[in-house]
Amino acid sequence: MKVINKIGVWMLSVFMLTTLLQSCAKADDEFVHRTNTISQMICKASHGSGEFRGEIYEYNQNDELMSGEFTQEDIEGGYGLILFAIPKSLEEDVNLASVYLVATVTYDEFITPSLTGKHDITGEGIIISVKSGVGTTRRYRVRGYYE
Repeated sequence: MKVINKIGVWMLSVFMLTTLLQSCAKADDEFVHRTNTISQMICKASHGSGEFRGEIYEYNQNDELMSGEFTQEDIEGGYGLILFAIPKSLEEDVNLASVYLVATVTYDEFITPSLTGKHDITGEGIIISVKSGVGTTRRYRVRGYYE
């Protein structure tokens, strides 16, 4: 009886392993994106406060500012700059050394370091990386200033 139980457990284990390995199929190309750009970023002084939209500048690999419409291939190997221009009259209400950031990306992009929590975007700001679904990476500098 013990031998039959051991054989049953072994066969069940083999079946489960086979099922798991078959479910690890490669993703369909239509669901994997090469995009590694941020389409919008906002900053907030607190969770309930007003939002400020950042101005996004995209540069190609030759340090040329891209304007108008462009493709992923046009900006491949380049970088991005996101600037937040906060009105000088709000300097006491919005502390750029402690703001929340929210970025809009496609569903298979990852931002590192995480935008969770507060960030200091004064001076040179922070640098974040956006990784696409196929592993390409684009870096952004995020800075804020009072105008």
